[in-house]
Amino acid sequence: MILGKCPYCNGKVIAIKTTAHGKKVNLYTCENAKKEYDESESFVFTADSTCTFRVYSNVFLKWNKRSFSKYEMKKLLEEDQVIVRLHGRRGTSEYFKYVITDKEYGISILWDEEVSKKEEEEFLISS
Repeated sequence: MILGKCPYCNGKVIAIKTTAHGKKVNLYTCENAKKEYDESESFVFTADSTCTFRVYSNVFLKWNKRSFSKYEMKKLLEEDQVIVRLHGRRGTSEYFKYVITDKEYGISILWDEEVSKKEEEEFLISS
């Protein structure tokens, strides 16, 4: 499934079902970001890779968000940022943060930027 254009090379970002640490997840990857196992069993980019954009759907598990959805990735690629709902350690508190693409990590949370109450309400209505 094609989700949009890569923010770095304008290639197609696709969703691939894969397994990471024994769990089934979606991998959102640029078609030009190819990886393989090398002789030391490390997962490395191939010699013909021209991009490094890759994001696993379970990227926010640390903040009790089970999955970064295809819809959220598509919106991020279209609008350069997306709002996500995260949860505290015990899952009782919730908070909203902006997510942007990041050259090194794929995506990053903007911890210092506050999402307005109006945007939170719009997010809750649309989800």
